[in-house]
Amino acid sequence: MPPSDLYSKLWSLSDTHCNPPDLETILSIRSPDAQHGWGHNHLLHLNPVLKGLMDNEAFKAHLLNSGSYLSALDKLTELDIIVDEHQRKASIRMSYFLQAVGSDEVVENDLIWLLKFTDDEDVDKVLIKESIEFVDSTANFKVTRLAKENKGELNQNVTGGLAITVLEN
Repeated sequence: MPPSDLYSKLWSLSDTHCNPPDLETILSIRSPDAQHGWGHNHLLHLNPVLKGLMDNEAFKAHLLNSGSYLSALDKLTELDIIVDEHQRKASIRMSYFLQAVGSDEVVENDLIWLLKFTDDEDVDKVLIKESIEFVDSTANFKVTRLAKENKGELNQNVTGGLAITVLEN
C-alpha cells in the first residue's frame, strides 16, 4: 500500500530539513511562527545559552553565524526518518560531517532531530512548526575548539553546538 499524501509530505519536509540546498529552502518549509531549540536537558543545564526556543529570525541568524565558523561537507550518513502521521511528528537520526574553517580535521556530528508539523487540512500547506536538535555534544565541543584555534574567540551571538563550553560539572 502506498503511503498517504500526508505521510509523504511529512517525510519530504523532514528530508528537506536535513538536506536543504540553501538557507532560503530551510526557512521556506517552516511556519511563520515556527520555533527551534536544543536538547538534552543536562547539556542545557550546563550550557544555559542553549535554553529556550528561537523564532525563525533567530534561527536564520544562528545558521548564518555558525556558517561563518563551519564548513558542512556534503556527506550525510545514516539518515533515518520516522514519521508519526497521526501526531504530525517526525524523528530523524543523521550525521553531518563538519570542518571548522581553517582546519583540515573533519568531525562527525551524529544528531537527532524532533520535528512537529502544522495542523493544516490542506496537505500542501503543512509546514514545520517546531524543531528540536539533540546534538552530539562531544563532536560539537571538538569543532568549537578547532574553530577557536583557527579564528580566535567566537562571536558572543553564537548559539547551537558551537556554544557548548561545558560537558560536565
